[in-house]
Amino acid sequence: MNHQNAVCFDALHPRELEVLSFILPLSRDYPGIEDWFLEKVAPGIKDGSRFILPVHRFGQMVGVGIAKNDGLEKKICTVRVAPIYEGRGLGIRVFDGLLKWLDTDRPRLTVSERNLPKYSRLFDYYGFMETSATRGVYLPNSLEHGFNEGLKPRLLISEEVGAAVCPPQTKLEAD
Repeated sequence: MNHQNAVCFDALHPRELEVLSFILPLSRDYPGIEDWFLEKVAPGIKDGSRFILPVHRFGQMVGVGIAKNDGLEKKICTVRVAPIYEGRGLGIRVFDGLLKWLDTDRPRLTVSERNLPKYSRLFDYYGFMETSATRGVYLPNSLEHGFNEGLKPRLLISEEVGAAVCPPQTKLEAD
């Protein structure tokens, strides 16, 4: 952590500090996540372009999701669940909350090669489509898998109140 970040730490809201403290030990595939949080997430919370969804059990944070909607991109930035709570449905709860805030069923997101097996059931559940794989994005020689990049939402809201139109699943539409 550099000196500039120490000043930023002092400016964090206690909830933001709790989130940062929770994600740091669960983020070894993402060096620099502390700087990202301080430089992007904290300011985004203040301007409304970022959203944090914490999940607590017995007064302790056990999961968190962070999303971004800056008008140009709707993205799930990070989802973390405490290892002892994995496989208990918290990931679905976090994804549902982030999707609702983002107002899309096809957010952009990436996941590391090492974490892909952990999230593949969730991605299948939501019908997320892998659209890229790039080596060395965060760690040398590690593959980062991209999902839903350039895809339009599957659920199109009609002008008619309460009506929804679902295009066929097999047709992918690129922006």
